[in-house]
Amino acid sequence: MPRVFRGFFVEMFISHCLLNRNKKCAIISASGGEDMKTAVINIPARTPHLCSVLTGFVMLEKQGRLKPKINGGADLPMKGLMEVLVDGKRLAYDMLDGYNYTSEDEINAYLETCDYFFKRSFSTEFNGKIFPTNSSKIYRWGFNYLTTCDGNNYFNNDPDKRLIETINLIRGRKPLKYFTYDKFEKEPDYSGEPKILFMTRLWDRSQTSEKNLDGINSMRVELVKALRKEYPNNSVSGIYDGLSARKICPELILPSGVTNRSRYLETMKSADICIASTGLHGSIGWKTGEYIAASRAIVSEKMNYEVTGDFEIGRNFLEFGSVDECMSRIDFLVKNPDKIYEMKKNNRRYYQNYLRPDVQISNSLKTAGIEL
Repeated sequence: MPRVFRGFFVEMFISHCLLNRNKKCAIISASGGEDMKTAVINIPARTPHLCSVLTGFVMLEKQGRLKPKINGGADLPMKGLMEVLVDGKRLAYDMLDGYNYTSEDEINAYLETCDYFFKRSFSTEFNGKIFPTNSSKIYRWGFNYLTTCDGNNYFNNDPDKRLIETINLIRGRKPLKYFTYDKFEKEPDYSGEPKILFMTRLWDRSQTSEKNLDGINSMRVELVKALRKEYPNNSVSGIYDGLSARKICPELILPSGVTNRSRYLETMKSADICIASTGLHGSIGWKTGEYIAASRAIVSEKMNYEVTGDFEIGRNFLEFGSVDECMSRIDFLVKNPDKIYEMKKNNRRYYQNYLRPDVQISNSLKTAGIEL
């Protein structure tokens, strides 16, 4: 048998064994602790927005604190929404970008049935205007990013993605199940010669209904240009390959070997100052959550939404509203490595208290008056 095919079948056999092992682990975990509360989880689809939420529940199961029962293909108002029935209460987790609902009336009707509604893109002002009769049910969720854990079989073993994941694996791109929450973590470290990171993508009109798409793309392009000009020797900055990038700024496109996710994680964790720009529909981008998990210092475009805990300007991040302001904030940090180290330690504490997936879920359950 040719070597390439032999390697392919060995990989498939290993994947099969790992899948069965994970299934056994899940069964063993679920059978322990007869007094554990059961959480019925209704999830409409394997949308990446919901992965870290389910990850948190699976982590609690592995800790022997909760027993999840997952129902896929649930009929809910949108794909970015997950419903949990536990302890006689209905909890909802809304991971949508902004308030980009297809039908606000449908969401409001659904809110009537909920006891607690945890929203990623949370605005006290918008909640009062859009859902005036149900705004008191809506609570801050905080940051979101794409991560998983061992045993999260609903996302880790998506039958619709087996072929593409196999092809990507041959190409050197690891599947979702590799990117467990601990892969993002790093202890705060001190550097007297700070390194800067900003790797981003551009969006195309065919991909989103975002009205300010040109503004989002323009800010990202100008930030990359400024970083390459001002910090040519101590920054990694550029645009992911894509149709829009090829049209707008082909000279800024990063090579694929740099942008594959496992390599990106290595680069991100070796950087000291990480730049975050506004996401679609004004949302806080997923990279911000990744930066926090890795205990990095953050320079972020103004955040439009409210998060949980004590995540504050000057303590956890520096804020900018223009390219010039961003460069000024970076310059301040580069000249003050002690401030970078302090910010890293603050973000480590925030991650441990508010963002690690199991902690984020546990905090939401406590808000709902549910003790595990």
